[in-house]
Amino acid sequence: MRRRAVIDLNAILANAAATGPLTDLTADLRADAYGHGLIPVARALSDAGVGGFLVSRVEDQAALADAGVSGARVADPDAAVNPHVAGPELFGLASGGRPAMRLSGEVIAVKRVHADSGVSYGYTYRTRQDTTLALVALGFADGIPRVVSNKAPVRIGDFVGRVTGRIAMDQFVVDLHDFTAEPGDDAVLFGDPAQGEPSVGELADLIGIAAAVITSRLGRRIERVYE
Repeated sequence: MRRRAVIDLNAILANAAATGPLTDLTADLRADAYGHGLIPVARALSDAGVGGFLVSRVEDQAALADAGVSGARVADPDAAVNPHVAGPELFGLASGGRPAMRLSGEVIAVKRVHADSGVSYGYTYRTRQDTTLALVALGFADGIPRVVSNKAPVRIGDFVGRVTGRIAMDQFVVDLHDFTAEPGDDAVLFGDPAQGEPSVGELADLIGIAAAVITSRLGRRIERVYE
């Protein structure tokens, strides 16, 4: 089952450049670069000339020494605030930046159901008419907050619906209404709003959890792909 986060390294580099001279910048890459992948992101920023890096653990610092990336140090909560440190804004997780992550799950089943059919645990959602449901391979075991249930927008093809019913451990459902889908299609939970996809910022505002927290919690079952 495909669970994928596509990371746009060019977006990260553009966001970094917007903060000022790269040689003066310290990139905050704690929490595995906010879920975007520590080593690939650090390599891209280092090659572009970024001067330093903040990481969460000594092990992360060592992993960057092994990867040939210099200038990393472990974040010290008691250290003075450095105005040249950039973190969430590098990934489009703060206002104004280009979003760097597109999160999608594979549609693994499509089913036609009757009106008043209960959906997922507890039947917190019932269909209003005969409709088509899509089952998507993303769940709370992947770090998707359960609070997105019945709230989060999802794009499948040209259709934008919502997570339908309670999100489960490994999957969630989308009511497609008058649209349809095929197993193997991508269901985008968030991505680039310029492409008509829901944004992580929109999701964050909707559920009251910071965008940086959402991406940082994404699990290891989600494959990271770099472009």
